[in-house]
Amino acid sequence: MSNWIVLGEYLDKDALVKTEAILSGNQIQYQIQTPESHLNSAFGQGTSQPFIIEVQEDQYEVARQLVFSYDNESATQEVSMSDYSVEELKEMVLNPDDWHPDFVSGAKKELSKRGTEVDEADVKKTRDDKISQDKAGTEPKKALFYVMWLLALAGGYIGLIAGYYYWQGKARGTDGNRYYMYTKKYRTLGSYMFLSGLISFLIQVIYFLRIY
Repeated sequence: MSNWIVLGEYLDKDALVKTEAILSGNQIQYQIQTPESHLNSAFGQGTSQPFIIEVQEDQYEVARQLVFSYDNESATQEVSMSDYSVEELKEMVLNPDDWHPDFVSGAKKELSKRGTEVDEADVKKTRDDKISQDKAGTEPKKALFYVMWLLALAGGYIGLIAGYYYWQGKARGTDGNRYYMYTKKYRTLGSYMFLSGLISFLIQVIYFLRIY
């Protein structure tokens, strides 16, 4: 059986959909890997993790050429940015990691046409601030967090898994490094949730073993 090889990583969903269409239209088997994105979203944590498309080894070269040819054709078409406001354009330039390179390039050109620009120092500061936020972690959605606590206390395995995730869950940051997803406060609470869930689960197991 052929091995799966990474064809590309996609932060831009439009590019992902177009690549899927190319592969499907040419009867090329592929699979999409999004492990962190789905799990993070399930626990109320938004991320900018890429979608990863993999193809089988014996079809890799054909797939690469097809996608490369499409990219070359698309490269000649500039992204129209005339409908975006100055603030929206600046947001793209200040956060290049969150946008497709074509959008960032188009935003810079459109700002130049309108007689304004974004200082590189501001881009660096925004990126540094995001990295600092990545390191500090964020707070989870409170309602979901409390529901998971109840499940953990009830001995449910979902609450047990959630506790471990809030405690030890990590995500790739803006600089490519992996950081704890949640603040120190919620990681500590997550460890308590995990231990509470574990104790409740063990008590239930012992109880049922004694009955049967």
